[in-house]
Amino acid sequence: MNQVTDKYHKLIKDSDKHLDLLFDMKEVPKRSYQLGLAALFTGVAISFYDSFIGLYVSSFLVACFCFAILMFILLKYNGAIKNLTISIIFLICSLLIISAAIEGLQSEQFLYFFPILISVPIIVDLKQSKYRESFIYISIIVVSFGICILIGRGVTPLQDFTLSQINKLAFVNRIIAIFSTIIFAIAYIFFEKKYINELMEQSKRVIDTRTQFLATMGHELRTPLNGIIGVIGLLKQEHTASQHEEYIQVLKYCSEHMLHQVNNILDFNKIEANKLEIHPVELNLKLLLLNVATPFTALFNEKGVELKMEIDPELDELVIADDLRLVQVFNNLLSNALKFTNNGYIKLKAECKNKTKQFIEASFSVEDTGIGISENDQVKIFESFWQVYDQNTKDLNGTGLGLTICVRLLNLMNSKLTLVSKKGVGSTFSFNLKINYAKNPQQQPLVSKIETDNHLSGVRILVVEDNQINMMVVKKCLLSFKASVTCAYNGQEALDELKKDQAYQIILMDLEMPIINGYTAIFEIKKLYPEIPVIAFTASLVNEKMLSDLIESGFVDCMSKPFQPLQLLSSIQKQLLNSPFPYQQ
Repeated sequence: MNQVTDKYHKLIKDSDKHLDLLFDMKEVPKRSYQLGLAALFTGVAISFYDSFIGLYVSSFLVACFCFAILMFILLKYNGAIKNLTISIIFLICSLLIISAAIEGLQSEQFLYFFPILISVPIIVDLKQSKYRESFIYISIIVVSFGICILIGRGVTPLQDFTLSQINKLAFVNRIIAIFSTIIFAIAYIFFEKKYINELMEQSKRVIDTRTQFLATMGHELRTPLNGIIGVIGLLKQEHTASQHEEYIQVLKYCSEHMLHQVNNILDFNKIEANKLEIHPVELNLKLLLLNVATPFTALFNEKGVELKMEIDPELDELVIADDLRLVQVFNNLLSNALKFTNNGYIKLKAECKNKTKQFIEASFSVEDTGIGISENDQVKIFESFWQVYDQNTKDLNGTGLGLTICVRLLNLMNSKLTLVSKKGVGSTFSFNLKINYAKNPQQQPLVSKIETDNHLSGVRILVVEDNQINMMVVKKCLLSFKASVTCAYNGQEALDELKKDQAYQIILMDLEMPIINGYTAIFEIKKLYPEIPVIAFTASLVNEKMLSDLIESGFVDCMSKPFQPLQLLSSIQKQLLNSPFPYQQ
């Protein structure tokens, strides 16, 4: 995808904030202030009118009410009270009850309960809140109305009225009450219509966004898939070893590209659902940076771009950070730089800004001499599904999610990604991190011989997988590490095999299988053979909750399919360190 229009950027932003907008379009917080101001101005007008016709007690009472409303509005504005609406309703009802005691029912002030009742659906968001809030408001109004009628009919008015005063006051109260009721009814219709129209527009935006998302993903996944299918056809026709090697490299590139796109999509989905979490572990910061650059060496050499590394020696410290997410950020930044740089260099720079007894503050940057980014595009590139468009980059591919994911991940780490770029000169992406030291900074991480050797000689592994292609791939991979592999194609076969021979150091088990699946088999295995570590092997989307459930069920770890061989090796070696079985060279 080369370019996405500005209109689509707005749709993405709107869909990102969908729930917030649904609440904002109802404008409920604003309406509480509006109700208070309406009651304030109405009260001021009635107070002046009461004073004008000689009802000074009523005028003073309404003036006190206006002062109380003003105080509540100011307190709400300063955050001293949480619920302005219920305060205003309580004040209005209290005023009407006191007015009934002073004026009786002859002034017809009880008519004001009708516009107040009509206002409830406007000031309460029935779509977002439970009915309990509405029920409380309506109950206060109805009970107050009953008390007002009882007091007005059973109590002698505290203020004497002339017939002229009664008629004038009753007339004004009728006009204001009827007028207010009509205004609130019209406002309710207006706001509900506005809400429905906005809701329909939001639904359309979500559909448009989803359609564009699926179209983008379809294009990005079909591109490497087309390469894989095409090369397989060529492999059938070619018979020379040199051609086979070239085609295998293409297959490897296409499959890794597709896996990268899928991982980006899944990570983006987790971020949008607020389900992505940071899991800090103990790591050596300098070693992490050196390892980040290693996989890119061949790609840089192939493209003729120099990879420079400037790592401050003071970063050679044991710290607590999420290594996987940090690597993901650097991988996205380096991949992005390599994509848009055809000559010159790309520099990964890390320097220590500050050191204390508790933490180290470091600055990281990825600088390139690529095509650069114009000022107009420098904000847009951080948006989802957007990429820089350039006549020289029409052949570049990607989902446009890499930088978006970097921004969200760094936000979770309390950091911010910044950009300095000039069109045609190059770009520099940078961020700062404040990272706590490990609890025992002097203690170096233990590295056993099993971790330094890329083989599993003498390790017996039971692989439980129902898909024959997946079984073939994982078996070949483990055999290349010199492991001894036994195959089982479902949970029942695995249990039967364990009855005959329990001398397995690792079990690698799929979750979805016929006869007995992995979820059921793990309970039997942990009950009968609790000393054998079992690693879940699944193509399912594994989030934090699923991983937690798997660990609770008895699995020691989870390996996602498709897998990287070294990743699988690392997971197995990690379990062997704690295994009761001796590791034999």
